[in-house]
Amino acid sequence: MRLEIVHSTRYRYTAPIAETVMEVRLRPMDGNGQRCADFSLELSHGVKARSYVDGFGNNVHYFNLVRPHSGLSVISRSTVETGLNPDEDPGEELVQDFLRFRPPVKDVEGVRELARRHAIPEGAPAAQAEAALDELTRTISREFTYDTTVTNVYSAVDDVLALKAGVCQDFAHLFIAVARAMGVPARYVSGYIHLPNWGKRATTASHAWAEAWVAGRGWIGFDATHPVRTTPHYVRLAVGRDYTDAAPTRGIYVGSAGSTMTISVKTREL
Repeated sequence: MRLEIVHSTRYRYTAPIAETVMEVRLRPMDGNGQRCADFSLELSHGVKARSYVDGFGNNVHYFNLVRPHSGLSVISRSTVETGLNPDEDPGEELVQDFLRFRPPVKDVEGVRELARRHAIPEGAPAAQAEAALDELTRTISREFTYDTTVTNVYSAVDDVLALKAGVCQDFAHLFIAVARAMGVPARYVSGYIHLPNWGKRATTASHAWAEAWVAGRGWIGFDATHPVRTTPHYVRLAVGRDYTDAAPTRGIYVGSAGSTMTISVKTREL
């Protein structure tokens, strides 16, 4: 599948501010079944971004706007091929890092209880491990309510367990915590879903899911929000231990004004 994606983020401030410092992870990743064929980044005020690849393999652009401004726009345009063959060498260099806990992915009793319910016997074949992770995906979707009003970007796994509700970011964090408690390395993924049932052109928000490492298979995507394994309709932007490693945009500004942010994502199958 070949997809065109336009991701627009606009910031507005209630008064002019002095400076904005920002980094973005908006160029889709290469590998694990997908390839970014084309990418451009448009920044307002004539700002030019620099770039680097971080320790997780994410493409990061960063910039600093140092003159007074009352708004800022960040628009990325990508062409991505998905559904490609998996990597010959899926890579195991960082796998053990994705077993460690840190907030917001916490090792708490509710996580351990879910892990016991979906335990993988020692020495079990890959197919049995995958089946346990599939069932965990369904359990989260069945027992937790999708609700945009109860959590925020700073919510941790214990908040989600207490509320029995959250959004895709929360469900990804919960899946990751339980998978790690099961002894399975798991990482956070930020990205998009192209929704073909809306026709050739679809509008959606950024999405989040998890990938688990299964020996002999490599990284496999699990989306507890829907709940399904990921398909060629999913596009990965960035991966990390949790949201803070893979946020599409992150920054600070200098000034006393308030701010609002609006995001628009459009996908189109080519």
